Amino acid sequence: MYQLFDYQQQLVTGARNALAQGNKGVLIVSAPGSGKSVVIAEIARLTVKRGGHVLFFVHRQELVKQIKDSFIKQNVDLSHCTIMTVGKVANRLEILPKPNLIIVDESQHSRAKTYQKIFNYYSDVPRLGFTGSPWRLSGKGFKDIYSVMVQGPTTKWLIEHHKLAPFTVYGYQLGDAELLKRGSTGDYTGKSMDEFSKSIIHGDIVKSWLKFAKGRKTIVYCHSVSFSKEVAQAFRNAGINAVHADAKTPESKRDKIMADFKKGKIKILCNVELYGEGVDVPDCSCVVLLRPTESLVIYLQQSMRCMRYQPDKHAVIIDQVGNFEKFGLPDTDYHWSLEDRAKHPHKDEGVTADGPAIKTCPECFAVIEAENVTCPLCGHDFSAEIRRIKQKKDQELSAIKAQDFHIDLIARKKVSELTNIHELSLYARAKGYKHGWIFYQAKERGWLER
Repeated sequence: MYQLFDYQQQLVTGARNALAQGNKGVLIVSAPGSGKSVVIAEIARLTVKRGGHVLFFVHRQELVKQIKDSFIKQNVDLSHCTIMTVGKVANRLEILPKPNLIIVDESQHSRAKTYQKIFNYYSDVPRLGFTGSPWRLSGKGFKDIYSVMVQGPTTKWLIEHHKLAPFTVYGYQLGDAELLKRGSTGDYTGKSMDEFSKSIIHGDIVKSWLKFAKGRKTIVYCHSVSFSKEVAQAFRNAGINAVHADAKTPESKRDKIMADFKKGKIKILCNVELYGEGVDVPDCSCVVLLRPTESLVIYLQQSMRCMRYQPDKHAVIIDQVGNFEKFGLPDTDYHWSLEDRAKHPHKDEGVTADGPAIKTCPECFAVIEAENVTCPLCGHDFSAEIRRIKQKKDQELSAIKAQDFHIDLIARKKVSELTNIHELSLYARAKGYKHGWIFYQAKERGWLER
């Protein structure tokens, strides 16, 4: 059996207490890589031990296999569990045994129609949802599905207490970001990402990996099958063993690829929407982000995939599409909520994340805290740049103050004392007058051609 860490046991206790208080839906939030499957398995064991039946579902078959392994390790009696993909459950509702508890993993998908169908069918059955990031591009919350949220420790805490690996992000844009266009879902369209990927020189991807992560077991995230295959070929052309896999790759071949990757026979694993969730390869110490996204969920799942803890491990995240510029670093403290929110929180006035301002070192491309005067990785000195920025800000501030002072002086004059159209304009601005007032005053003074 698993020996749960204290924070994992606290999640188990928190979830059970929330259900005992009468909540029909409880959302458990714990960072990617923090061991949600262990918590899920322990809750299932306790439920079955008391004579209950557990229904577990998730959206991908690979995750079903993973949770079955976790249940077995935790001595859960599988004869009292139904473990399936969400699609299979939705199509078998009338023949499946009625559960005493529903458990949903990756429950940021809970608003989907198939999930709703199951929840409505078992409306009297309590449910637990598990996720690393309760966030949807639509901005729609989860309050109607889960009435209370139980949160685990922050990513910073998990790193400091050796439950996740520390990391360095190397970030710079390889493609032309102006080619990216958002579609109806809120994320970038496939067509615009195709155009974006054409602006990337494949050799630069390989060069950056050799520079920052040579020899590391690496997962590369791409947006399309064709691009992923091209990237894998670019690595092979450089003599580096790389393969591609996607959801349409035959299951037996996918299993073989993952087995070879875990054994180290494959160094680079390129994929499309396949290995962002539920992949447990602790010695994978690098990810390369080549899939630009507006989704915080995708960013965290992909960037943190290399942060599974191992002693002395330091993860490397190579973000070559600028995702970190939108969302911050993976250890940013996000303020999760069950309520609805704006579609793009990183662009809204409301602050949804706490984290230091960041910048990219022009010498080594490491993403570091903006307050650093020297780069902690390569020693680059930012002093001259900081002085230039301060001087520019001082000049801008001085110009603003001078303009405000000038407007204040104009506003104290009488209208008859205004001597030109510029002063009329400043006076109207100070008083809140419309543009027509300026036109009328100028015309009365004969300053406009009749």
